[in-house]
Amino acid sequence: MIKNRDLCILFILAIVFALAAFRFSAVGDAQPKGSKELLLQTNAINFNAVRRIELFRQGQDFVFEKANGSWIQRIPFSMQMDVLSMHALIETVQGVQVLGQVVNESSAVSLEGSEGTEYISISDGKNDVKIFLGRKTLGGMAYAQRKGEEVSLIDQSLHRRVLDMDHRLWRDVRLFPNFAVDGIRVERNIDSNRLVVARNDGRWSMLVPVKTRVDQVMFAEWVGKLAAARVGTYVLDDPEDYSMFGLDQAPASFTTTDRGGVARTLLIGGRVSAGLSDRYVMLEGQPVVFRMKWEALLGLFPIPEMFVDATGSAVSKYDVKQVILRFDKDEIVLTRDLHRWIGSSGLQVDGDEVEALLTWVLDAKPPSVAFDKYPSKAEVATVTLVGYDSLPLDTIRIARSASDQWILENGDNVLRLHPAETGAAITPFQK
Repeated sequence: MIKNRDLCILFILAIVFALAAFRFSAVGDAQPKGSKELLLQTNAINFNAVRRIELFRQGQDFVFEKANGSWIQRIPFSMQMDVLSMHALIETVQGVQVLGQVVNESSAVSLEGSEGTEYISISDGKNDVKIFLGRKTLGGMAYAQRKGEEVSLIDQSLHRRVLDMDHRLWRDVRLFPNFAVDGIRVERNIDSNRLVVARNDGRWSMLVPVKTRVDQVMFAEWVGKLAAARVGTYVLDDPEDYSMFGLDQAPASFTTTDRGGVARTLLIGGRVSAGLSDRYVMLEGQPVVFRMKWEALLGLFPIPEMFVDATGSAVSKYDVKQVILRFDKDEIVLTRDLHRWIGSSGLQVDGDEVEALLTWVLDAKPPSVAFDKYPSKAEVATVTLVGYDSLPLDTIRIARSASDQWILENGDNVLRLHPAETGAAITPFQK
């Protein structure tokens, strides 16, 4: 015998299904399709050439345009979009299936002509297609209507992507896209500390705080990290007050410039909270505040000294025809003669000693470097390198610090600090 409780449950379920059936029939009769049919036929638009997408969702307009292979959001503000995400949106529109047609009381569905109806419109420059999106219904179906046509029952894939998905997920999350290939300048500011590095003829050079050579391999690795830097968590679009995020007068900024002269500036604001080191950040010109972990930001602000080419000169030892050593009162001239080295007296000198000297001043990398004025009063010697055209290539100044370190510098105010024992390379030439 069926218990009263079970009878109540069955009665309630019967009412729920009856109401659902009534609601479904209230919008008209849907005639199911016997075979699969796409909402947009292949000749409706060239999906491979779509160059503009318009959306109206949740009371807000969005416009996206394709330019030079990149998708850019134009409305409500300019922002680069993720190309794959935009392609996925187009493919979703292309693949929408019609499951049935609403033939009676289609006005009850409230699509074309109804105020506030959400829609998506795509254009290939010649043809435009506009699809109005109604509500979702039972069985994984939803209402849609091409402009000027009857209302259709479709699968919910288009509604899920266009209406339900967070549109911020379509954005390009790279902070400095394509910088590894097109970047020519990096500038960063932390309060009054400034670093500027620029690329010319394929080589990077430091301009500020000192004008000096850059370790090309190390800097290339860092540029790769820049290109891989990603947005953290989106916080707020178009805030009324940037001061609450510390972005009205950002204490730090990081700017990259590409070959086209386009600059992207990351502004670093205040802490997310007192107990966290994460920061609020935004890209200048884009009213979007997001947060980044402090560890990720630290990668953008290493000390400038780590980028310096620590070798004493950029000259290659194989380009050196002559070496001129000048001490306090003495001068030694060493001239290459095939595989030999000839001294000032015209006699052959120990080639290994000359090679050791060149290796020290041209190839050796000291444990540390420092930005400071060269201590000319502590100078021990200078080494001038002359090329095969008899023109000077470079001059390396050599000094001795109070802590007995050897200092090599070639006019850039970067002191390359070598341990005391490395000075053995110059000892054979000192009198």
